Amino acid sequence: MVETLKQQFKKAPVTTSILLLTIAAFIAEFLIGGGRTDNGSLLVALGAKWGPYIKTHDQYWRLLTPIFLHAGFMHILTNMLTLWFLGPIAENAFGSRKFLGLYLFGGIVGNIMSYLFAPLTVSVGASSALFGMFGGLILYGIQFKQDPQIRSQGTMMILFVILNLVSGFSSTGIDMWGHIGGLIGGMIFTVMFGFYGRSGRYPLPVRLTMVVLTALIIILTLNASGGLL
Repeated sequence: MVETLKQQFKKAPVTTSILLLTIAAFIAEFLIGGGRTDNGSLLVALGAKWGPYIKTHDQYWRLLTPIFLHAGFMHILTNMLTLWFLGPIAENAFGSRKFLGLYLFGGIVGNIMSYLFAPLTVSVGASSALFGMFGGLILYGIQFKQDPQIRSQGTMMILFVILNLVSGFSSTGIDMWGHIGGLIGGMIFTVMFGFYGRSGRYPLPVRLTMVVLTALIIILTLNASGGLL
């Protein structure tokens, strides 16, 4: 196991670091909660997205911390398996620094969408950040579609996202606003910053448009009265 982690770290250091940090946070949840990690009050105390606290107490850090918290073993298991297998692909496409930005930006925008449209929902999980990663990989597949392997990865990612969204809408207890927002956030980040190196950059006017859109999202978040709905 240790050797496998070492190999994964060499291949994708940011992916591996995020995974280990998230697992460490879950262990802390488990210990603090006395074996329970799905208690809403505990999750809010540890940093879950909870609209009233964000607006009333200006706790905007709650748009970041939920990315590293999870409610239950299956929740963290499915998310970390997804990160383990798809994270290295995204980190290779974006480079380590941009991949970290993509992951966090997608996660934050996902939590912003959840805050704006479902402020009274307690939300945790890396799903918003993972959907940001999916959004980036979809655009990667489109940008470099002349490469059959990359185009195939992009097509598979589109199908994967569609299946996840369909299953999410048909299930209860899933923060779909976070998923949709993460997907949008990942695409915004990708257009603004491009992929690894200079070859994946988008035209400057398109990039500036995404910068303006990001500014509007921030303004909307700061001025929302505990959500839009």
